[in-house]
Amino acid sequence: MAEVNRKVFLAKFKEEATERLQKINEGIINLEQDPNNQALLNELLRESHTLKGSARMVGLIEIGEVAHRVEDILVQVKKGNLKIGGENSELLFEALDIISNLTEAAIKGKEASFNIDSFCSKIDRLVKDSGEKIKKEKLEEKEEQLLKLEKREEEEVLQAKLVSQKIETIRVRTSQVDKILNLVGEMVINQIKAEQRIFSVRALASLMGEINSLWKEIKSSLDEDEGEGLLSEEKVNQLEEHIDEMRRRAINFYKEYTEDTSRVSTIVNELQESTMNIRMLPISTIFNTFPRAVREMAKEYGKEINLEIRGAETELDKKVIEEINDPLIHIIRNAVCHGIESVEEREAKGKPRKGKIEITASQEGDHILISIRDDGRGINPSLVKETAIKKGFLSPVEAEAMSELEAQYLIFEPGFTTSQIITDVSGRGIGLDVVKLNIEEKLKGSIQIQSEVDKGTTFLLTLPLTLAIIRALMVKSCDQTFAIPTTSIEETMVISPSEIHRVEGREAIQIRGKSVPIVQLAEVLKLEKVSDELNLKKLPLVIMVSGGQRFGFIVDELLGEQQIVIKSLGSHLRKVENVAGATILGAGEVVIILHPSDLANSAKVITGLKPLKEKTKVLKEKVKRILIVEDSLTTRELERSIFEASGYQVETARDGIEALEKIQKNQFDLVVADIQMPRMDGFELTRKLKMDERYKELPVVIVTSLEKEEEKKKGIEVGANAYILKSAFDQVSLLEVVERLIG
Repeated sequence: MAEVNRKVFLAKFKEEATERLQKINEGIINLEQDPNNQALLNELLRESHTLKGSARMVGLIEIGEVAHRVEDILVQVKKGNLKIGGENSELLFEALDIISNLTEAAIKGKEASFNIDSFCSKIDRLVKDSGEKIKKEKLEEKEEQLLKLEKREEEEVLQAKLVSQKIETIRVRTSQVDKILNLVGEMVINQIKAEQRIFSVRALASLMGEINSLWKEIKSSLDEDEGEGLLSEEKVNQLEEHIDEMRRRAINFYKEYTEDTSRVSTIVNELQESTMNIRMLPISTIFNTFPRAVREMAKEYGKEINLEIRGAETELDKKVIEEINDPLIHIIRNAVCHGIESVEEREAKGKPRKGKIEITASQEGDHILISIRDDGRGINPSLVKETAIKKGFLSPVEAEAMSELEAQYLIFEPGFTTSQIITDVSGRGIGLDVVKLNIEEKLKGSIQIQSEVDKGTTFLLTLPLTLAIIRALMVKSCDQTFAIPTTSIEETMVISPSEIHRVEGREAIQIRGKSVPIVQLAEVLKLEKVSDELNLKKLPLVIMVSGGQRFGFIVDELLGEQQIVIKSLGSHLRKVENVAGATILGAGEVVIILHPSDLANSAKVITGLKPLKEKTKVLKEKVKRILIVEDSLTTRELERSIFEASGYQVETARDGIEALEKIQKNQFDLVVADIQMPRMDGFELTRKLKMDERYKELPVVIVTSLEKEEEKKKGIEVGANAYILKSAFDQVSLLEVVERLIG
């Protein structure tokens, strides 16, 4: 029982620690910008002090010690003995990261892998050397008095808000909210069904009216007929009264049911909105982590960058926020790594020294728009096409036919990169393809690029407010109804066959001066054999955008937009071409939700604008040969075993001079080299190889312990194809890099 309770307390502590660490992270960054902000400094002291106490309460002594050191530094800052910024800030951030990692280790029941005593001693020395001459006892006494005073002030503020906080704040488990949302989804479906019943009742009332009219005609003919065996006038009148009463009741029922349904609709909408609000979080939940992330990335790449964030108060479903964090980090890293130029390059272009990244969030209807814009070098379509041809993504003919906008979208293709060198964080060709996958597959959203060379690049993400309920356009094709998420639809229109013309063998129409390929949705979905000749009538058209390309899909009928509840098809139908899920309409009809990205790819095949073909691997009989250049016997033999186990032939050399001798005598497909070696280092070896016409195409992978950005830059300058750190050495990653370079 004690163990169970400890797990519960640890889980609660982790939840609290995560919030407090984030506040301290943000506070340090803000304090660097405003070092005289005493209110902020006091708040940071309170947060670190509370964190320390909470850790000790649950027996996490090491976390308490590190938190205490954070508090020590902040106290010295308050006294004026230390300043926020530079190494002091880095030390604080390091402490926060250690606390986070120690918390994770405690949750998982693992031992900490950090030398806590060494780290705490380092801070103790900093505090001691800061000029503080008061004895430790007096210092602790003053700290205690200070904290008591601040705690009393805090308690007074809290007391004033106590009642409202008790009313307004509640913690709810996500699983409970999910259950409520599922129930709301079912209510929405039943509401739609109830609304359908209105039409049934309306039809009943209409039918009663027709029966009444018909009966009056029969009665009239009966009055004129005096033959025997006919109904008595009394019974006829009685039947007429019953029919009138039936009609009256049906009409009243129709009116009352309409009013009831309207009220239920209002209640369901309010319930849905209120329930969604429970799971809605401000996007600042993730935006607030970006200032430090950008700060550290800028430092890593030796760049100067200002980050501006707008619309952080915009709210999103918790599940959307969880899924959007990684794609945003990928885009931001791409902006820092590839978009923003170095200080020297910016000054040469007449730009400000500091680059700018702007992140903006806003709500438009039932969608959220997130914009990530940088003022960097932009995406050069010519360079992208050149790289695509070189890497086998496109033929020269295909590249020539591709528009500049389409070329920019090549950066989303798996394995595509324009980076000059493969490193631990760039050039591997992963990242933006994952972004596109997450945005379109998991979030049912869309992503667009706007870029201009030397002006900058904007990534525009359109996301649903929630993953449970979305708006969709309902269309009909071959007597089947389909739903298309509105995030992917640019516009709808009705055209006549005379507006269709042929461009390079495919059908298209002109929209605002631009040619847009069109296809029949039935043909894309392979519903039935579609005639080559379109019917001579007005043709409903849905215009969609994907990957910089617009397509028109001809349907039989546009049924209008409506809110739908997304239903999963289950793991056995997890990936069906052109299908994103299903929904249930009011009459109980199951409707397929179409997948916009898949539709675009299918349309490309039909129109001849085929999706980018994957690079085909040509198996050669010849075994690839690798030369390892490394003065460390242990590292040399480790790398040899990795490559030989993967089927490569391997030779080794102990330095650059020996490597050159072997390269001149034998043929190699790739060189893996260390940097720091006797006689000739890896940089010099690479430079000599790249300057020699015989070996300039020979790929060189540097595996080193040198981590500074200027050393990576030197690797680019001498012509290395990849730069891998020994500190982050991973066998799988090394083999992936080699595979990409020599296939």
